[in-house]
Amino acid sequence: MFDTFLRDLRYAARTLTTQPGFATAVILTLALAIGANTLVFSLIDGIYLKALPYRDDAALIDLSNRYAKSGPQRAGVSIPDYLDRRAGVPALADSALYTNISLNLSTDGSPERLRGLRVTPSLFSTLGVGAALGRTFSDDEAQIGKEKVVVLGNPLWRNRFNADAGVVGRDLRLNGESYRVVGVMPDGFMFPDRDTQLYVPFAFTVAQMDDRARGQEFSYSVARLAPGADIAQVKTQCDAISRRNYERIGVMGVDGARFRSFMQSAGFTVNAQPLRKLLAGERSDVLLLLQGAVILVLLIACANIANLLLTRFSTRQKEFSVRAALGAGRTRIARQLLIEAMLLAVAGGALGLVIAIAGAKIVAGSGLLPDWVTIVPDAHVLGFSLGLSLATGVLFGLFPVLSAIGVTPQQALREAGRLGGGGRSARRTRNVLVVVQLALAVTLLAGSGLLLRSFAKVLNESPGFRSDSVITAAVALPAAKYADAQARARGFARILDEVRQLPGVVVAGVVDALPFADGGGGASFAIEGRSESGSPLHGYVLSVDEDYFKAMGIPLLRGRVFTRADWDAAAQVVIIDEMFEHKHFPAGDAVGHRLDMGTPSAPDLYTIVGVVGTVRSMDLAEHPDEETYYFNFANSPSGTALLTLRSSVAPATLVDSLRTTLRAIDPDLPLFDIRTMDERIALSLAGRRVPMQLLGAFAALALLLASIGIYGVLAYAVAQRSGELGVRMAIGADAASIRRMVLADGGRLVVIGLVAGAVGALALGHAIRSQLFGVGSVDPLSLGVVVLALALTALAACWLPALRAARIAPIEALRHE
Repeated sequence: MFDTFLRDLRYAARTLTTQPGFATAVILTLALAIGANTLVFSLIDGIYLKALPYRDDAALIDLSNRYAKSGPQRAGVSIPDYLDRRAGVPALADSALYTNISLNLSTDGSPERLRGLRVTPSLFSTLGVGAALGRTFSDDEAQIGKEKVVVLGNPLWRNRFNADAGVVGRDLRLNGESYRVVGVMPDGFMFPDRDTQLYVPFAFTVAQMDDRARGQEFSYSVARLAPGADIAQVKTQCDAISRRNYERIGVMGVDGARFRSFMQSAGFTVNAQPLRKLLAGERSDVLLLLQGAVILVLLIACANIANLLLTRFSTRQKEFSVRAALGAGRTRIARQLLIEAMLLAVAGGALGLVIAIAGAKIVAGSGLLPDWVTIVPDAHVLGFSLGLSLATGVLFGLFPVLSAIGVTPQQALREAGRLGGGGRSARRTRNVLVVVQLALAVTLLAGSGLLLRSFAKVLNESPGFRSDSVITAAVALPAAKYADAQARARGFARILDEVRQLPGVVVAGVVDALPFADGGGGASFAIEGRSESGSPLHGYVLSVDEDYFKAMGIPLLRGRVFTRADWDAAAQVVIIDEMFEHKHFPAGDAVGHRLDMGTPSAPDLYTIVGVVGTVRSMDLAEHPDEETYYFNFANSPSGTALLTLRSSVAPATLVDSLRTTLRAIDPDLPLFDIRTMDERIALSLAGRRVPMQLLGAFAALALLLASIGIYGVLAYAVAQRSGELGVRMAIGADAASIRRMVLADGGRLVVIGLVAGAVGALALGHAIRSQLFGVGSVDPLSLGVVVLALALTALAACWLPALRAARIAPIEALRHE
C-alpha cells in the first residue's frame, strides 16, 4: 500500500513539473490565501492562545472596582478594598496591589526616566514567578522606612547594566534617593506590559489603610483563583464584604451615611475578568473580523483552483480513459488526482507560512498588538498552517475527484471530443464556482467598503482641539527635591516660565494627563444647593494651568480660563466643558455656581469660572458620554505632568532646546514621552488603521482572484467551443453575434453572482454593525460602488474571450473539429 502511495506521489510530482506554469499559478494563489489566514491566526494565537509568562495563567484574574450605575465600569482599587478582599475572599488563593510610578535614574550622564511599578510583595507569588538573580521583596520591605529596595526588569538589566550579575546588592539613585537592588526578573517576564522596567515595594501608610481612603482608587489588583473557585464566587464574596462595609460605615455620622448612600446608589461592585482579557484589550472583534475576511479569500482561491483543476482534468480525460482501459479503477484515478491536489496544497501552505512570518514582522511594529505579544511560528501556528493546507487540498481537490468517479471511460471519450470542457457536468460545476467567487468577492468588498467609509468618517471627526503644531513632553519631579505640593507648584511654574522664553514657542501649558494618552481619572462631585436624586454625579478630571487651553486650541465658550493669580493663590476655581453645562446647566448659566468636592461635614467648594469645548479623550470614534471638569494645576500639582507647547516652527526642532532648558533648571530632570499631538492621535487610530489596511489588501486579493477566475473559465469555454463557433460563422453568424453570445453566457454568471453577493453583503453589514461609525449597516453607496466595480471587472473579463471568439477563422475551427 505504501509503495503504491509512493509511486502515485512520484507520478504526481512528474505530472506537475511538466506544466510548471499551471503548478506555479496554483501554488502562488494558495500561498497568498493560506498565508493571509496564517498571518491572522498568528495574531490571535499571540494574544489569546500562547501561554503568558506566569504560572498557570488561566487562574489569574484582574480585580477592580465598578460603578454599575454611575461612573467608570472599570475603576481602580483603593487600599482598604484590597486589604478587605485579600483577607476575606476564600475564592482567592493570593492577590496583589500595584500602581504605576515614574522614577528618575540619576547617573554621571543625563538623567533617565524609568517606568516602574509599585507593588505589594505578593505580586510575584500571585503571578508564580521568582527572581532570576537575587530575590523579590519580603513582607518587611513593604513598610514605611524599609521600602527603598528595587527589583530590575530583565531588559533594563541587560541594556542599562550590561547584564552584570554584580548589580544585585548595589545602590541606585532613583528620584534623588538611594535604592538597593535586591533582584533581577527572568528573561521574558513582563507585568503588566513590556514598558515596566523595575519594581519597588508598595508600603501603605496608616492614612491609606483607613476607611476614609475608600474611593482613592489609584491602584489596580491582580489575583489568583483558589483551586476549584471561579469568578462568580469571587464576585459574590466581594459583594458580601461591600454590604458589611455599608452597614458598618453607614452608622458613622453624616459622612458615613453619605458614603453608604453614594456606594449603593452608584451600584458599587467588583469587576472580575481573566487577566488575559485585560492584557489583550479590545481586539477580539477586529481579529475575528479579519479572520472572517481571509476565510472568504481562501474560499475564493479554492473556487479558482478547483476551476483550474477541472479544466486540467478535462484535458486529461483521454489519458485517464487509457489508464482505465489498462486496468486502473476509478478509485485509483481519483486517488491520483487527490494526491496531486494535496501536493499543491502542501507546497502552497509552506510558501504561505513564509509569507505569514514576513507579514507578522510588519504587523508587529504597527501598533495593532499589545507590546507584550511576540509573533513567532510556534506549534499552534505551524499546526494551523499544516491543517489548513490539508483541508484546502481536500476542498479544491474534491471537484476533479468527483468528476473522475462520476464519469465512465466511455463517457469521457465520447464527451471530450463532442462537447469539450470535460462534458456538461464539468461545465456546470465551473459555472457554479464562478458564481461563488463573484458572490464571495462582492460580500468581502462591500464589507471592506463599509469599514473603510467608517474609518474615513472617524478621520474627519474633530478631537475638540487643534492638534497641529503642538508638541508634548513629560517631566517628572523627584520626590526627594519636590516633597510637597508647594514645591511641585514652584518647580513647574519655573519650568513653564523658562520654556515660554524659548524661540519658536508661541504658548506653553501644563496638564496632568493628555487626550489620546494613558492617564487621567474621574471623581464624583455635587452641585452646591442641589440635592441630587438617584446615582451620584461623576466626571472626568484634569488639572491644567492658565495657558493649557490656548496651547491646545480648546475654545473658551463662556467665562474665563485660569490666570496666574489663580495659580499663585491656589484659588478654588474650576472650569467645566460644554457637555457638563448641557447636562447640569441647560440654561447656560453655569458660571458662578459651585461644585462641592468634599463631604457633608466638610464641604470643599470650587467656583465655576468658565466653560470650554468638549474634547474627545481616547478615541475619535467615541461620543463622549461623561462630562469633564478642570482644576487649577496649583491646587494639587502631581509629580509628573506634561508640557504642551504650540510652536511657530517645526515641533521636532524644540526638543534639544527643551532638554537644555530642563538641565539648566535641574540636572536630574529627564524629558520623556515626547510626541506631537498629531502623533498621539495617529497612535490611537492604529487599532483601526492597521485592520483597515489588512482588510483592503485582502479585498484587493479577492478581486484579483475573482477576475482571474471569470476570465479563465470564459476563455477556456471559448477555446473548447471553437468548433461550434466555427460552424455558426460558416452558416452565416457574424462577429457581432458571436461576441453577443459569449458576452451573454458570461453575463448570466455575472448577474447571478452579483445578486447573490449583494444578499451576502447585506447580511455581513448587519453582522459588523458594531464596528461601524457614521455609516449604517446598509450603505447603498458602498454596495453600489462595489457592485459597479465588480460588474465592470467582470465585463472586461468577459469581453476579452468574446473578442477572441469573434476572430476565430471558420476554416481553422472546422479543421480542428
